Amino acid sequence: MKLNEKILYYRKAAKMSQEELAAQVGVSRQAVSKWELGEATPEVDKLLSLARAFGVTTDELLSGDEPARGPEQATPSQEEPPVYTVPNTPASDSIDRATGLIGRLIRRYGWLAGVYIAVGGLPFAIIGALARWGFGAMFAASSDMMGGFGGMGGVEFSPGTPPEVQQAILEELGMVPASPFGGVERFFLGFATVIIIMGVAMMIAGAVLAVVLYRKGNKKL
Repeated sequence: MKLNEKILYYRKAAKMSQEELAAQVGVSRQAVSKWELGEATPEVDKLLSLARAFGVTTDELLSGDEPARGPEQATPSQEEPPVYTVPNTPASDSIDRATGLIGRLIRRYGWLAGVYIAVGGLPFAIIGALARWGFGAMFAASSDMMGGFGGMGGVEFSPGTPPEVQQAILEELGMVPASPFGGVERFFLGFATVIIIMGVAMMIAGAVLAVVLYRKGNKKL
């Protein structure tokens, strides 16, 4: 098989036009046409370019033997480049699984946050109640040391009536002068009351939140 026949054969096997081959080799289309017709012979450097374009060796190109491949086979230089896809790496799989697990745990056990809030409000309520009782007892004892006011003017109070209530009633009746601790006492008792209210509000809000999240989580499971 002659060189011009080999060039024609490999060009068709590679499914290239004369223009495409000429562009790869660096010559004109007319030069490729003359090579295939046997009117001209490629130079040595062009033989190397032809061999690279066809994906064969120069020895195979110059050999008089029949080509080992059929015309239907494309040369490696003409094969379509492989399409690469980014696989789902194990790291991303782990992140997805961890995210899904956290989401399921929040939906299933999120109601516990409400329980924690409710339980956290209980100490506030207890501390506020103890503070109010302690402040009341302290100011009542101080008032007694300064003269007292229980039972003055024939007024009797039922057992368990807070001292501050007794003093307020007597002050309104004009039976005793205003207590010198009145303003301070009201401040501390009011502060203790605020703590009680805050604790009770936390308990109620936590209980409601726990119920809502528990029902919502069960619906999604």
